[in-house]
This record gives sequence, C-alpha cells and structure tokens, in this order.
Amino acid sequence: MIPVMLPIRRDQKSSEVQPRASRPHIYELDPLRAVTALIVVAVHTLYFTLQLNTNEVGMEVQSETLITVHFTRSLFMFVTAFAMVYVYYDRFVEGKGFSYGQFLKKRGIGVLLPYCIWSIIYVLVNTPPTSVSQFAQTSVVAILTGNASFQLYYILLTLQFYLLLPVFLWFLSKVKRHPLPTLLISFAIQVLVFYLDYHYIQAGPLAQVEPWHTFSIYREKIVLMYQFYFVLGGFTALYFQPVRAFLLRHGVWILYGMLVALAILWVDFLVQIHVIHEVMAHAISVIQPIMVIYSTVITLGFFWLACRWTRCTEQQRARPRGYHIWHLLSNASFGVYLVHALFLVAALRWLIPVMPQGWPVALRVFLTWFFTAGCSMLVSIILNKTPVLSRLVGRAARS
Repeated sequence: MIPVMLPIRRDQKSSEVQPRASRPHIYELDPLRAVTALIVVAVHTLYFTLQLNTNEVGMEVQSETLITVHFTRSLFMFVTAFAMVYVYYDRFVEGKGFSYGQFLKKRGIGVLLPYCIWSIIYVLVNTPPTSVSQFAQTSVVAILTGNASFQLYYILLTLQFYLLLPVFLWFLSKVKRHPLPTLLISFAIQVLVFYLDYHYIQAGPLAQVEPWHTFSIYREKIVLMYQFYFVLGGFTALYFQPVRAFLLRHGVWILYGMLVALAILWVDFLVQIHVIHEVMAHAISVIQPIMVIYSTVITLGFFWLACRWTRCTEQQRARPRGYHIWHLLSNASFGVYLVHALFLVAALRWLIPVMPQGWPVALRVFLTWFFTAGCSMLVSIILNKTPVLSRLVGRAARS
C-alpha cells in the first residue's frame, strides 16, 4: 500500500508529542496496507503458477483461489482514498494548510520518483535496449502506461488519484451530507461499468472495434474505472467514528456477509465454467459485476477486522498489540509493490524448477509466495532504513 504516514497520538507508552495541527493516527490503516501488499503478491503468484497444474481440477481450484483473493484493487483504493481524505479534507474545505503545489511536490518525490526509477529498472531487465534512443522511448512509454512490469499499474492509479485529489475533495464536500444516496449511485455506476466492459468489451462485439480495443488494453490502469472504491474510502474517512462503531456493533453480521459473498462468488465461478462454459481467463476477470459486490463486502470485512484489532486502545489510550510489527510492514508495503516482480520472476525461473515434482502444487505455490513476499518485505525494510536508498521506496533519506 502506498504508505501515507499520518501523525500519531501521544500515549502512555510514548514520549512523542502530537503536533498541534495534526490528527490522531489511524492505526487501522497499518495492517490494511501490509495485508493488501502481501495479498497482491499472492494474486500474482497464483496467476503465474497456474501452469503447474496438469489437470483441469487443479487448474479450476487454483483459478477459484485466485479470484477469491482478487479483492486487492478494491482494498488498495479504499485505503488510499481513506488516507488522503482523512489528512487533507478539512484543510481543503477550510482553505487552510492545503497547497496543491506542495502536495504534488511531496508526492512527486515520495511516489513518482521511485515509480519512474523502478520503471526504468524493469525496462532494462525485461527488454534490454539496443540503443539509447530506443531505451529513452521505451522508458517514457513504460512510465506513462505502467507497462514496465505487471504490478506497476497500482502506482500509476495512485498517481492519477493524486492528480485528481482536489476534484475528489470538492466532490465530497458537495455530497458529504448525502452519503447513502451518493454511495448507492456510485455503486450502481460501478456495477454498470463492469457489466458493460465484461459483456461487450472483454469478449463481446466491441473487443476488436476501435476505440474500444485500445481502451480494453489500458482500462485496468484508468483510475475512473474504480470510482466507487475511492468514494467508499472517502466517505469512510469522513464518517470514520460512526462507521467504526457500526462495524464493531454488527461484527457477526459482517462475518456472515463475508461468507455469503464468498459463496456467491464461488457459485458464480462454477456456473460460468460448467454451465455457461466461459473460458477460464474470462471467468477469473477482476472486471466483472460480481466482483464489485464481493470486493466491497470483503473490503469492509477487512476494515472491521482492523477495527477489532484497535478496539482495546479506546480506553487504555495505548497502541494496539503488535503495532510495531504492523507499522514496520506498513512502511515497507510500498516497496513491496515496486520490487516483488523481480523476486517472483526469480522464483519462477530458478526456485520452482528445483522443487520436487512430487510435491503438491499447493505447497509449491505457497513456497513461491513465501519466498517472493518474504524477500520483497525484507529488501523494502532494508531500503527504508538505508540513507539515500530509502528514496527508492518513497521514504525520506536518512543520515
């Protein structure tokens, strides 16, 4: 997750003093950032190891597992919008303390710079240039489109959201008093957009017709394709305490909702495969109507779990148990997005081939994920704590 550092509370166990103009630290975001990054690694690991299955049943089970954990885009955008609105909404509305120029400068150094550097690195690794001019052209295209590596579109979406942040904050200020109608309309639009894309563009009559063919190539990297998840995160930030109280009060129903959503997703997948006879690639698409419902429920479910984790701090005014570990992983999560493709490719080339063929596919996939996620986290943590090199993962250089 893009690590947006929020000020922290002064508590009984800390000598840190909260700045006068700061807001309390939202502890809930730390595990959400870390978990999202680790599950993103799982999504990519599951996708690129599908070929390990030598029978249709194994392929089907792994594909179903893949779509089960493919709520990461929703959770990523939810947390990104939450953090931005929580930090900047009041400053923007009051006209005090929000400078769009300063905001872009800060995000340019913390997000755009490492994104550009790692895009260039991936261009060098994946498509070694034959000339300086070719390298420059390829790098520029890769930076603009996010195609230097398969995971960098997450960062590209974030950068687009940063550019649109003043418009987003203005929009929220106009609809703040009408959260439920706004969310329902936004949700309906999201379902409609995914429905039209799934049935008419991905494998429908518009698949080879311009400009829809070109749109289909880049649509996953366009921030407006996921507007509802940002709106949901924004409203949750605006009404954080009421939403938190509601989730904690109805935790059992949240859990039931997650289980029901999961069951519906699995049934829909099986129907597509065995009744409608969709191709597997189409059935596991993240851009389909069912995923809007499923991802929304799971996102709120994970937010509920994070709220449960922090519930003990309300009266004790202390940090949640395990806070330092989650905070460390949260800070490293941005780096995980940037570097994990290198370790995943290394695992696919050198680790998986040396694993015994007799090992279950599930074990080999898990070990691949464990290697990729572990190495990515470790490298990101090391870079975070290394002067100058910390800029590679969006952290301030330390002396």
